[in-house]
Amino acid sequence: MDMMKGIKFLFAFLLVALALTACKDESAPKSAPKDVAASAPAEEAVPENALLKAKVRSVIGTVEREKSDSWTQLRVGKTVVENDHVRTALESELIVNMTDGSALRVPESSNVTFQAELQDNVKKLIFLDIHSGKVHFDIQKQEQAEIYFKTGTATVAIRGTAGFVGEVQGKTVASLKEGKVEVTTPKGKATSIVKNQTILVDDQGDSKVLKLESSGTEALAVAIDSIAKAEDGGAALNTEILEKSMNTFDKSYGERQRNFEKNLQFKATVIGDSVFVPSVTLQARVTPGTIVTVWGERDTVPENGIYQKNLTWGDSAYGTKRFLVGCSDGDVELPCFMWVTEYAPMPALGPEASAEAQDTTAAKSTEHDTNAAADGKDLNLKVSVAGGRNERVHLDLPATELSTNLKFNLAGITAGDLGQLKSLVVLRNGKPFKTFDANDLTSLAYEVPVTIERNKIADFEVVATLKNGKNFRAKKTYEVYCMVANHPGGKARNSIVPPDQEYERLKQSGGITHE
Repeated sequence: MDMMKGIKFLFAFLLVALALTACKDESAPKSAPKDVAASAPAEEAVPENALLKAKVRSVIGTVEREKSDSWTQLRVGKTVVENDHVRTALESELIVNMTDGSALRVPESSNVTFQAELQDNVKKLIFLDIHSGKVHFDIQKQEQAEIYFKTGTATVAIRGTAGFVGEVQGKTVASLKEGKVEVTTPKGKATSIVKNQTILVDDQGDSKVLKLESSGTEALAVAIDSIAKAEDGGAALNTEILEKSMNTFDKSYGERQRNFEKNLQFKATVIGDSVFVPSVTLQARVTPGTIVTVWGERDTVPENGIYQKNLTWGDSAYGTKRFLVGCSDGDVELPCFMWVTEYAPMPALGPEASAEAQDTTAAKSTEHDTNAAADGKDLNLKVSVAGGRNERVHLDLPATELSTNLKFNLAGITAGDLGQLKSLVVLRNGKPFKTFDANDLTSLAYEVPVTIERNKIADFEVVATLKNGKNFRAKKTYEVYCMVANHPGGKARNSIVPPDQEYERLKQSGGITHE
């Protein structure tokens, strides 16, 4: 009997102990899951002296980068630099933009290494080694750089053009929808191809140029992969078989492309011949449902038929900016328009560039004449801020703020007149933000870094004060907005309305406010 009581007591004790343990586990803080960003290893800082800086604009599926013998998932907003090794899995894709806006798209099952070097301390040489798969490109005209794609059987020199380069079962394929490239074989033979041409280079260095309406398109790239799989074989794909199959595909493709073109409407809004800020907003009326691609980024035109896209590039990437537009119905595509503008430094002189400047002091004001210094010089000074009086900027997720430079200049005077200036002040929402005193006033052009949070309105005013007391002013307002629920990655799975309607909805609901 005593033994039975002992067993019962022991059993009860174990139950209580287990209960206490469960309570303790329940109340203890749980460790974060491994994929939480806070627990992930910190990203290496981008080297300031990197010759190649390509910003990740889009990632689909599994896209990994190798650094220090370790593979990690690439994410939007990261920067790819020289010596980075990138690979994409099945049903995956990577899109990056270089500083000048040039776009590179790495589709599924591709393996690429980015390289760069400086030639004669002046010109950058950028190399993309394609170990397998393909790279689609839309390259801006290069002045201080040369871009090369390298495969096992050829080197492709790019200057400014659009198409794709790839390696398929021992063959190099270079295909153009726009522009011109030069393809060099290991034997040293160089062949140029132009718009609507595709070249095949085999492992013996022999080449074949085909004229195809589908050249440079995603559809042709996919068709080549399908042909290779159908032929199967670990050995190099037979050139004659590939050529015949590509011509058969292209004949059917051309017919479908022409039918699509007949029903396509694309009416573009004109942009200026020159811009002085590193961004532009493209807008066009397009047949609803059309897939529009610019700089590698694809957008489906909504029911209202308005396509709108804001694109940005590096502050110092001056020169011609080309926005080649591809239109697709999901089956075929065709180049349907091209916007072109010149990104230039803000003019340093000339009152004609100062339409938005405001001289708030009457030239013959008695008050100012009374306060003027005896030796003061009556200057015809104008303050000019780059861009429009109001600049509305739409952010794409995951960005939470706009970082840009407020650019302005002093016009109507020469550098010799700078001694007449007392101060130059940038006001933000009426309060001093940046002050240049007399010792800082050594130039006619200035840039001030500014950051504006998403869904905020920031008012800036530049005030130049002469030693005689006169003030000259210019204003600029930034409206930075994004309705998160309207974007993939937000609450919605797909875009609901175009950016202009996003803005109106935010304004009506009070979602965009002054700082």
